[in-house]
Amino acid sequence: MQGDFEIPPTLLAVLVYDKICNALNNSEPYGAIKIASIQKARLYKQRFLESLQKKVINQTSTKEILEFAIRICVLGNVLDYGAQTHFDLEEQARKILESPFAFFDLESFMYALKSAKKLTMIADNAGENEFDEILLYALRVLYPALEIFYFVRGAEIINDITLRDLKKTDSNIFNLVEVIDSGVMSPGFIESLACINAKTIYKEADLILAKGMGNFESMENLAKQDRRVFFLFKIKCNVVKNYLQKNLGDFVFVNPSLHKIL
Repeated sequence: MQGDFEIPPTLLAVLVYDKICNALNNSEPYGAIKIASIQKARLYKQRFLESLQKKVINQTSTKEILEFAIRICVLGNVLDYGAQTHFDLEEQARKILESPFAFFDLESFMYALKSAKKLTMIADNAGENEFDEILLYALRVLYPALEIFYFVRGAEIINDITLRDLKKTDSNIFNLVEVIDSGVMSPGFIESLACINAKTIYKEADLILAKGMGNFESMENLAKQDRRVFFLFKIKCNVVKNYLQKNLGDFVFVNPSLHKIL
């Protein structure tokens, strides 16, 4: 085969997941886990939302508000039953506000936000959506003219969030942004597999924020040449750890086009 063509590991996951579902005779083997994750995250979210609202009322700086919101947003990425790691949400919550990030491209993100008119956030796992609301709320307050779209998976795949999950749990995210069913079936956004509406929104976005390792694995190669793309996730596997030359458990907020080592 000629050309530089690479099959993302997230695309291979679709085949594996399909076999698992067939073997179990269950199209939603993670269904109960997803609902439990959302309910647990919602309890934690409320206190973080109250802290954020206090910062807004006290006219805390834009940078401090965004940093707080980003840190809480990535906290949700520990809720991943598809990763080969265990997590303790309470312990992570205590650490997240002080932990250094392996990459933290906040200033570049803020600079991009100054001129951005449309932002697309690509969601990851069920439960994370509750913490995503913290960042989306902050963006709504700080950049009221910004048009925000929230992409979810197009079908059941592991524990990734779908439109059905959000509706089933009466998510508040519908009150903050426009939720889009991406049409993508893999546990990571692949533009070529997206529905026409999602492709259009993706192409028109001035800024793209992709959550989770699945989206990183699917999009990272193209993102090296796309300055719009920022990734936000926790390193949960040795492959990504070795690739980034960082440590398991490190948090990452990175724009690959800004880093030569990537």
